[in-house]
Amino acid sequence: MLYKTLDLSILVIAAMFFIGILAFDYSIFGLHEPIIPISYEWKFFFDILIWPLIILLIMDLTLKYKKTKNPKKFIKKYWIDITMLILIPIFSVFKILKIGLSVVKKLKTAKMGGKIAHKTKKMSKK
Repeated sequence: MLYKTLDLSILVIAAMFFIGILAFDYSIFGLHEPIIPISYEWKFFFDILIWPLIILLIMDLTLKYKKTKNPKKFIKKYWIDITMLILIPIFSVFKILKIGLSVVKKLKTAKMGGKIAHKTKKMSKK
């Protein structure tokens, strides 16, 4: 019963996590508008979903490993769960990179604006 409850919880939270990606991080997939329109006030909720998901996945895999007690059998039987535990943080890295790239673009724009202002000020003094 515990395994089924844990699996169902993981499934629900993972589905909500990917709904959040489709609603707020649609540019990762090369889209120009969200697939699922959700109010921006919900973004924080979807952003923190990764932590309970990872914790539940680790708990689930730990219990399943203790049940099988054989590494080869464990990997063969639960490879999808292991893959999911690996891929979810990778999606988060894409989100962080997207935020980082937007900050870099804004800094470059500000730098260029500063150069233009400096040149304009310098030219007006002549």
